[in-house]
Amino acid sequence: MQHRANAIPESFETIQGYPATLKLYRIPASRFWYVRSWMDNKMITKSTKTEDKSEAIKAAKTFYNDLLIKRSQNLPLTQSPTFERVALDLLKEDTTRQARGEVGERLVSDEKYIFTADLIPFFRRDHVKDISYQRISDYVEYLRHRGKKPVGSNTVKVHFVYLRKILKHAFRLGMLDKLPIFPTISTVDNPREWLSKPQYELLRKTIAAEILKRVVVRYVPLTDELRLLTTFLVNTFLRPSDVKVLQNKHIEIIKRDNLAYLRIQPPSSKTINTPVVSMEAAVGVYEDLMKLHKADNLAEPDDYVFFPRFKNRAYALQNMRRQFDHVLEKANLKKSPSGTPRTLYSLRHTAIMMRLINGSDVDLLTLARNARTSVDMIERFYARHLDAEMNVEKLHSMKANEGVRRKKPKSAKKLPH
Repeated sequence: MQHRANAIPESFETIQGYPATLKLYRIPASRFWYVRSWMDNKMITKSTKTEDKSEAIKAAKTFYNDLLIKRSQNLPLTQSPTFERVALDLLKEDTTRQARGEVGERLVSDEKYIFTADLIPFFRRDHVKDISYQRISDYVEYLRHRGKKPVGSNTVKVHFVYLRKILKHAFRLGMLDKLPIFPTISTVDNPREWLSKPQYELLRKTIAAEILKRVVVRYVPLTDELRLLTTFLVNTFLRPSDVKVLQNKHIEIIKRDNLAYLRIQPPSSKTINTPVVSMEAAVGVYEDLMKLHKADNLAEPDDYVFFPRFKNRAYALQNMRRQFDHVLEKANLKKSPSGTPRTLYSLRHTAIMMRLINGSDVDLLTLARNARTSVDMIERFYARHLDAEMNVEKLHSMKANEGVRRKKPKSAKKLPH
């Protein structure tokens, strides 16, 4: 008895103008025509997804021509449509792009983490064509309950970005006819807390006091390096993750005319790397830091800028955070009046907020580019803290030419009250 997936012998037909190894045929299990071809010692088969013979012939020709193109480009003639295969292929492609400098190292490392930690384990056995609205909804439930701490809506949306990217890659490879509909995830922006000028001054005084007390946080002494780190972050707009891997060779001191600033090129970022221009105060901070490290022979170009004695940079960042949390607690600044916790990342928000409040001529686009973020992110997560009273002088000001009042036209008459 013939197996339902085997070809019906009498149904075989060749395609005029093409090799005899390319054949159309039928199988008992399907109403559609199938096509197959012997190439590179492999029998490659595919459904034409049509019952119409003329359409099936067109599909067979396209099928064969695609095989020739793949072979000419040294691409595999057959590709597994499994989710895992597509995700790993995309990761390989992005890693190659990162090596060419087209995307940031941070983007690839974040992508790899989410792929291997959650997406691939959950969808490993799925074919990309089987990933539907319901299957994606199941993934949302998996994320919500996979750990002790509930996963927030913003995290789910980040995972959706990577999932869409994988499915779009499958579409480009011809493994999908269309992308599935994604569930709608409602999110609420939760901007991190920042430090006002009085709070920032209180924090600096607290750091100085804790240094004098020779405080030790988890076996690591709290030194002047924490004070310099705090001031450096507020004057450079950098993320803690950038500071973690920042080396002296990534910083250039620029002094010209009446300007002095640091030109900083961090080696990794969430976006494509662009230089960051610091505030003037950062120059003195960096010079003081170099004096501090030269005493320990840790001021070479390849040495790390902060906590250079720790070669394990994840551990170095952990100590920065622990020490900063300690002084926040001592200054009673760990939480805002609304209960939102402050962290080392709050210094980046403080840097941007200070520019929004005090930078009279800084436009959002310039600020966003220097902080390597977008105007939308500035408005959603930073400017959300602004209120009218913070910039009351700007609110009351009017554009004028050197303060000269405009004269009334001669024909103007005084109007009655």
